[in-house]
Amino acid sequence: MLNIKWGASAILATAAIGSAWADPATPPPNCAGSTSPYANYACLDTYLGDDVLTRLFRYENLELGQSVPPMDPTAPSSHRDGWLATPESTPPIPFTEFPYGGTTSIGVTRTGSVDSPLMVAISNTGIGSWMVENGFQIYGWVDAGFNISTNSTKPGGNAPISYAYTPNTVQLDQFVLYFDRFPDTVQTDHVDWGMRLSAIYGENYRYTFSYAPFTTDQLLKHNNVNGYDFPMVYGEIYVPQVADGLMLRLGRFISVPDIEAQLAPNNYMYSHSFSYAFDNYTNEGLQASLAVTPQLMLQAGVNVGTEAWIGHLNDRVHNPDPNPLYPGSTFKKDPGARAVQRS
Repeated sequence: MLNIKWGASAILATAAIGSAWADPATPPPNCAGSTSPYANYACLDTYLGDDVLTRLFRYENLELGQSVPPMDPTAPSSHRDGWLATPESTPPIPFTEFPYGGTTSIGVTRTGSVDSPLMVAISNTGIGSWMVENGFQIYGWVDAGFNISTNSTKPGGNAPISYAYTPNTVQLDQFVLYFDRFPDTVQTDHVDWGMRLSAIYGENYRYTFSYAPFTTDQLLKHNNVNGYDFPMVYGEIYVPQVADGLMLRLGRFISVPDIEAQLAPNNYMYSHSFSYAFDNYTNEGLQASLAVTPQLMLQAGVNVGTEAWIGHLNDRVHNPDPNPLYPGSTFKKDPGARAVQRS
Protein backbone atom coordinates (compact mmCIF):
# COMPACT_ATOMS: atom_id res chain seq x y z
CA MET A 1 0.00 0.00 0.00
CA LEU A 2 1.29 3.41 -0.96
CA ASN A 3 0.15 6.08 1.43
CA ILE A 4 1.07 9.71 0.89
CA LYS A 5 0.01 12.25 3.47
CA TRP A 6 -0.07 15.98 3.51
CA GLY A 7 -1.09 18.43 6.19
CA ALA A 8 -1.70 22.16 6.35
CA SER A 9 -2.36 24.41 9.31
CA ALA A 10 -3.88 27.84 9.54
CA ILE A 11 -2.35 28.95 12.82
CA LEU A 12 -4.13 31.54 14.92
CA ALA A 13 -1.41 31.43 17.54
CA THR A 14 2.17 30.27 17.97
CA ALA A 15 4.44 30.10 20.98
CA ALA A 16 6.43 33.25 21.59
CA ILE A 17 9.21 34.40 23.89
CA GLY A 18 7.79 36.46 26.70
CA SER A 19 5.04 39.00 26.18
CA ALA A 20 5.24 39.50 22.44
CA TRP A 21 2.52 42.13 22.49
CA ALA A 22 1.21 44.41 25.14
CA ASP A 23 -0.68 47.69 25.22
CA PRO A 24 1.61 49.79 22.98
CA ALA A 25 2.65 53.26 23.93
CA THR A 26 0.74 56.12 22.31
CA PRO A 27 1.96 56.18 18.70
CA PRO A 28 4.27 59.09 18.03
CA PRO A 29 3.10 61.70 15.51
CA ASN A 30 5.44 60.35 12.82
CA CYS A 31 3.83 56.85 12.81
CA ALA A 32 2.57 56.36 9.28
CA GLY A 33 0.14 53.52 8.60
CA SER A 34 2.83 51.64 6.67
CA THR A 35 5.49 51.86 9.39
CA SER A 36 6.47 48.32 10.36
CA PRO A 37 6.13 47.46 14.05
CA TYR A 38 9.41 45.57 13.63
CA ALA A 39 11.06 48.95 13.07
CA ASN A 40 9.03 50.78 15.71
CA TYR A 41 6.85 48.70 18.04
CA ALA A 42 4.96 51.79 19.16
CA CYS A 43 3.41 51.87 15.68
CA LEU A 44 1.69 48.48 16.09
CA ASP A 45 -1.84 49.76 16.62
CA THR A 46 -1.53 52.34 13.85
CA TYR A 47 -0.27 49.65 11.49
CA LEU A 48 -3.08 47.22 12.35
CA GLY A 49 -6.05 49.59 12.17
CA ASP A 50 -9.29 49.44 14.13
CA ASP A 51 -11.67 46.68 12.97
CA VAL A 52 -11.10 43.09 14.07
CA LEU A 53 -10.86 41.37 10.68
CA THR A 54 -8.41 43.95 9.30
CA ARG A 55 -6.25 43.67 12.41
CA LEU A 56 -6.24 39.85 12.16
CA PHE A 57 -5.26 39.87 8.48
CA ARG A 58 -2.57 42.51 8.90
CA TYR A 59 -1.00 40.85 11.92
CA GLU A 60 -0.93 37.43 10.20
CA ASN A 61 0.65 39.08 7.14
CA LEU A 62 3.08 41.03 9.32
CA GLU A 63 4.65 37.87 10.77
CA LEU A 64 5.02 35.99 7.47
CA GLY A 65 8.70 35.22 6.89
CA GLN A 66 9.72 36.51 10.32
CA SER A 67 11.50 34.37 12.91
CA VAL A 68 9.81 36.08 15.88
CA PRO A 69 6.81 38.37 16.40
CA PRO A 70 7.35 42.11 16.85
CA MET A 71 8.73 42.60 20.34
CA ASP A 72 7.82 45.25 22.87
CA PRO A 73 11.16 46.71 24.05
CA THR A 74 9.55 47.67 27.38
CA ALA A 75 8.28 44.13 28.14
CA PRO A 76 9.77 42.46 31.23
CA SER A 77 12.29 39.66 30.87
CA SER A 78 10.87 36.38 29.64
CA HIS A 79 13.06 34.30 31.97
CA ARG A 80 14.20 34.45 35.56
CA ASP A 81 17.70 35.60 36.46
CA GLY A 82 20.03 32.62 36.41
CA TRP A 83 17.79 30.64 34.02
CA LEU A 84 18.75 30.13 30.41
CA ALA A 85 16.76 32.12 27.86
CA THR A 86 14.22 30.23 25.75
CA PRO A 87 16.33 28.29 23.20
CA GLU A 88 13.83 28.22 20.33
CA SER A 89 11.33 30.72 18.99
CA THR A 90 10.11 29.37 15.67
CA PRO A 91 9.50 26.19 13.61
CA PRO A 92 10.73 23.70 12.52
CA ILE A 93 11.15 23.02 16.25
CA PRO A 94 7.58 22.39 17.54
CA PHE A 95 8.35 23.74 21.01
CA THR A 96 10.17 26.66 22.61
CA GLU A 97 11.13 24.92 25.86
CA PHE A 98 12.02 21.26 26.38
CA PRO A 99 8.57 19.67 26.84
CA TYR A 100 8.85 17.86 30.15
CA GLY A 101 5.04 17.82 30.32
CA GLY A 102 2.44 18.02 33.04
CA THR A 103 3.19 21.63 33.96
CA THR A 104 3.56 25.13 32.61
CA SER A 105 7.27 25.73 32.10
CA ILE A 106 8.79 27.03 35.32
CA GLY A 107 11.08 30.06 35.31
CA VAL A 108 10.39 31.03 31.69
CA THR A 109 6.64 31.77 31.43
CA ARG A 110 4.88 35.12 31.60
CA THR A 111 1.12 35.53 31.86
CA GLY A 112 -0.46 36.16 28.45
CA SER A 113 2.73 35.22 26.60
CA VAL A 114 1.31 33.37 23.57
CA ASP A 115 1.72 35.27 20.32
CA SER A 116 -1.93 35.10 19.26
CA PRO A 117 -3.04 37.00 16.14
CA LEU A 118 -6.63 36.50 17.28
CA MET A 119 -5.91 38.21 20.61
CA VAL A 120 -4.10 41.04 18.83
CA ALA A 121 -7.14 41.45 16.57
CA ILE A 122 -9.60 41.81 19.47
CA SER A 123 -7.31 43.60 21.92
CA ASN A 124 -8.90 46.99 21.23
CA THR A 125 -12.42 45.70 21.94
CA GLY A 126 -14.06 45.69 25.37
CA ILE A 127 -13.76 41.94 25.97
CA GLY A 128 -10.31 41.82 24.39
CA SER A 129 -8.90 44.57 26.57
CA TRP A 130 -10.37 42.87 29.67
CA MET A 131 -8.71 39.58 28.69
CA VAL A 132 -5.36 41.30 28.10
CA GLU A 133 -5.56 43.08 31.46
CA ASN A 134 -6.29 39.83 33.30
CA GLY A 135 -3.90 37.56 31.37
CA PHE A 136 -6.51 35.45 29.55
CA GLN A 137 -6.01 34.41 25.93
CA ILE A 138 -7.98 32.60 23.25
CA TYR A 139 -6.25 31.08 20.22
CA GLY A 140 -6.14 27.96 18.10
CA TRP A 141 -5.69 26.50 14.63
CA VAL A 142 -7.31 24.56 11.79
CA ASP A 143 -5.47 21.51 10.45
CA ALA A 144 -6.62 19.58 7.38
CA GLY A 145 -5.05 16.93 5.17
CA PHE A 146 -5.51 14.16 2.62
CA ASN A 147 -3.92 10.88 1.58
CA ILE A 148 -3.59 8.86 -1.62
CA SER A 149 -3.71 5.10 -1.19
CA THR A 150 -3.97 1.93 -3.30
CA ASN A 151 -6.60 0.71 -0.83
CA SER A 152 -10.24 1.58 -1.56
CA THR A 153 -12.03 0.33 1.58
CA LYS A 154 -13.83 3.12 3.41
CA PRO A 155 -13.65 3.82 6.25
CA GLY A 156 -10.53 2.35 7.80
CA GLY A 157 -8.84 0.77 4.80
CA ASN A 158 -5.43 2.14 5.70
CA ALA A 159 -5.47 0.62 9.21
CA PRO A 160 -3.33 0.10 11.23
CA ILE A 161 -2.13 3.48 9.97
CA SER A 162 -3.71 6.12 12.16
CA TYR A 163 -4.70 9.74 11.44
CA ALA A 164 -5.01 8.91 7.73
CA TYR A 165 -6.77 5.59 8.33
CA THR A 166 -9.40 6.11 5.58
CA PRO A 167 -7.87 5.96 2.05
CA ASN A 168 -8.17 8.63 -0.63
CA THR A 169 -9.87 11.11 1.64
CA VAL A 170 -9.65 14.83 2.32
CA GLN A 171 -10.43 15.32 6.00
CA LEU A 172 -10.59 17.91 8.75
CA ASP A 173 -7.94 16.60 11.12
CA GLN A 174 -8.52 19.07 13.92
CA PHE A 175 -10.04 22.43 14.66
CA VAL A 176 -8.71 23.41 18.09
CA LEU A 177 -9.42 26.30 20.43
CA TYR A 178 -7.58 27.13 23.66
CA PHE A 179 -8.80 29.45 26.38
CA ASP A 180 -6.13 29.80 29.04
CA ARG A 181 -4.22 31.87 31.52
CA PHE A 182 -0.58 31.11 32.30
CA PRO A 183 0.76 31.56 35.82
CA ASP A 184 3.72 33.94 35.90
CA THR A 185 6.62 31.62 36.75
CA VAL A 186 9.33 34.23 36.23
CA GLN A 187 8.40 36.30 39.27
CA THR A 188 9.25 34.97 42.74
CA ASP A 189 7.28 37.22 45.10
CA HIS A 190 3.73 35.84 45.04
CA VAL A 191 1.65 32.72 44.47
CA ASP A 192 0.04 32.77 41.02
CA TRP A 193 -2.55 30.65 39.24
CA GLY A 194 -3.38 29.41 35.77
CA MET A 195 -5.91 27.35 33.85
CA ARG A 196 -6.69 25.91 30.42
CA LEU A 197 -9.86 24.86 28.64
CA SER A 198 -9.29 23.23 25.27
CA ALA A 199 -11.68 21.84 22.67
CA ILE A 200 -10.97 19.80 19.55
CA TYR A 201 -13.26 18.92 16.64
CA GLY A 202 -12.40 16.74 13.67
CA GLU A 203 -11.21 13.27 12.76
CA ASN A 204 -8.43 13.33 15.37
CA TYR A 205 -10.89 13.27 18.27
CA ARG A 206 -10.75 9.46 18.16
CA TYR A 207 -7.13 9.62 19.33
CA THR A 208 -7.72 12.02 22.22
CA PHE A 209 -10.98 10.85 23.79
CA SER A 210 -11.27 9.03 27.10
CA TYR A 211 -14.13 6.81 28.25
CA ALA A 212 -16.20 9.83 29.36
CA PRO A 213 -19.92 10.65 29.27
CA PHE A 214 -19.62 13.52 26.81
CA THR A 215 -17.49 11.72 24.18
CA THR A 216 -18.02 7.97 24.41
CA ASP A 217 -21.11 7.42 22.22
CA GLN A 218 -19.87 9.40 19.24
CA LEU A 219 -16.94 6.98 18.83
CA LEU A 220 -17.78 3.68 20.52
CA LYS A 221 -21.47 3.65 19.60
CA HIS A 222 -21.67 5.61 16.33
CA ASN A 223 -18.03 5.65 15.12
CA ASN A 224 -18.51 9.19 13.80
CA VAL A 225 -15.82 10.33 11.38
CA ASN A 226 -15.68 13.76 13.03
CA GLY A 227 -16.24 14.33 16.72
CA TYR A 228 -15.32 16.59 19.61
CA ASP A 229 -13.33 16.23 22.80
CA PHE A 230 -11.82 18.33 25.58
CA PRO A 231 -8.24 17.06 25.85
CA MET A 232 -7.13 19.62 28.44
CA VAL A 233 -9.27 20.96 31.28
CA TYR A 234 -7.14 21.88 34.28
CA GLY A 235 -6.18 24.48 36.84
CA GLU A 236 -2.73 25.30 38.22
CA ILE A 237 -1.25 26.88 41.34
CA TYR A 238 2.33 28.14 41.24
CA VAL A 239 4.26 28.57 44.51
CA PRO A 240 7.64 30.25 43.83
CA GLN A 241 8.76 30.17 47.47
CA VAL A 242 9.29 26.36 47.44
CA ALA A 243 12.82 25.58 46.16
CA ASP A 244 12.99 27.20 42.69
CA GLY A 245 9.25 26.85 42.14
CA LEU A 246 6.46 24.34 42.75
CA MET A 247 3.60 23.86 40.27
CA LEU A 248 0.44 21.92 41.16
CA ARG A 249 -1.84 20.94 38.26
CA LEU A 250 -5.30 19.40 38.80
CA GLY A 251 -7.62 18.18 36.05
CA ARG A 252 -7.25 16.52 32.67
CA PHE A 253 -3.98 17.16 30.85
CA ILE A 254 -1.57 15.80 28.26
CA SER A 255 0.28 12.79 29.63
CA VAL A 256 3.65 13.45 31.22
CA PRO A 257 5.93 10.88 29.52
CA ASP A 258 5.96 10.86 25.71
CA ILE A 259 7.65 12.20 22.59
CA GLU A 260 4.65 12.61 20.30
CA ALA A 261 1.47 14.64 20.57
CA GLN A 262 -1.91 14.73 18.87
CA LEU A 263 -2.04 18.52 18.61
CA ALA A 264 -0.72 19.79 15.28
CA PRO A 265 1.79 22.50 16.33
CA ASN A 266 3.56 20.03 18.65
CA ASN A 267 4.53 17.60 15.86
CA TYR A 268 7.42 17.45 13.45
CA MET A 269 5.34 15.48 10.93
CA TYR A 270 1.75 14.94 9.83
CA SER A 271 2.08 11.20 10.37
CA HIS A 272 2.50 9.30 13.64
CA SER A 273 4.00 5.97 14.68
CA PHE A 274 1.70 2.92 14.58
CA SER A 275 1.93 2.47 18.33
CA TYR A 276 0.81 6.01 19.00
CA ALA A 277 -2.74 5.20 17.90
CA PHE A 278 -2.97 3.23 21.17
CA ASP A 279 -0.39 5.08 23.25
CA ASN A 280 -0.76 7.06 26.47
CA TYR A 281 -2.27 10.47 25.77
CA THR A 282 -4.28 12.11 28.55
CA ASN A 283 -4.38 11.68 32.30
CA GLU A 284 -6.74 12.97 34.97
CA GLY A 285 -5.48 13.73 38.45
CA LEU A 286 -3.04 15.86 40.43
CA GLN A 287 0.50 16.44 39.17
CA ALA A 288 3.23 18.20 41.16
CA SER A 289 6.35 19.61 39.47
CA LEU A 290 9.20 20.89 41.65
CA ALA A 291 12.14 22.86 40.26
CA VAL A 292 14.90 21.85 42.66
CA THR A 293 17.34 23.91 40.59
CA PRO A 294 17.06 25.42 37.09
CA GLN A 295 18.64 22.18 35.84
CA LEU A 296 16.78 19.61 37.99
CA MET A 297 13.02 18.98 37.88
CA LEU A 298 11.18 16.42 40.01
CA GLN A 299 7.61 15.35 39.20
CA ALA A 300 5.15 13.16 41.08
CA GLY A 301 1.41 12.79 41.00
CA VAL A 302 -1.68 10.65 41.49
CA ASN A 303 -3.62 10.03 38.28
CA VAL A 304 -6.58 7.90 37.26
CA GLY A 305 -4.72 5.79 34.72
CA THR A 306 -4.36 6.16 30.99
CA GLU A 307 -7.12 7.88 29.03
CA ALA A 308 -9.58 6.83 31.74
CA TRP A 309 -12.59 8.73 33.08
CA ILE A 310 -12.40 9.59 36.78
CA GLY A 311 -16.16 9.00 37.12
CA HIS A 312 -15.56 5.29 36.47
CA LEU A 313 -13.01 4.88 39.26
CA ASN A 314 -15.21 2.47 41.26
CA ASP A 315 -17.94 1.64 38.71
CA ARG A 316 -18.65 -2.02 38.02
CA VAL A 317 -21.01 -3.69 35.53
CA HIS A 318 -22.74 -7.08 35.43
CA ASN A 319 -20.72 -9.95 33.99
CA PRO A 320 -23.11 -11.87 31.71
CA ASP A 321 -20.64 -14.70 31.08
CA PRO A 322 -18.26 -15.54 33.96
CA ASN A 323 -15.09 -17.18 32.61
CA PRO A 324 -11.55 -17.95 33.77
CA LEU A 325 -10.43 -14.46 32.78
CA TYR A 326 -13.38 -12.70 34.46
CA PRO A 327 -14.77 -15.23 36.95
CA GLY A 328 -16.74 -12.80 39.14
CA SER A 329 -20.34 -11.70 38.76
CA THR A 330 -19.16 -8.15 37.93
CA PHE A 331 -16.11 -6.51 36.45
CA LYS A 332 -14.80 -2.95 36.23
CA LYS A 333 -16.63 -0.78 33.73
CA ASP A 334 -13.41 1.00 32.84
CA PRO A 335 -10.38 -1.19 33.71
CA GLY A 336 -8.02 1.71 33.11
CA ALA A 337 -9.68 3.84 35.80
CA ARG A 338 -7.52 3.21 38.85
CA ALA A 339 -5.52 5.48 41.08
CA VAL A 340 -1.83 5.24 40.15
CA GLN A 341 1.19 7.11 41.47
CA ARG A 342 3.49 8.56 38.86
CA SER A 343 6.92 10.03 39.38
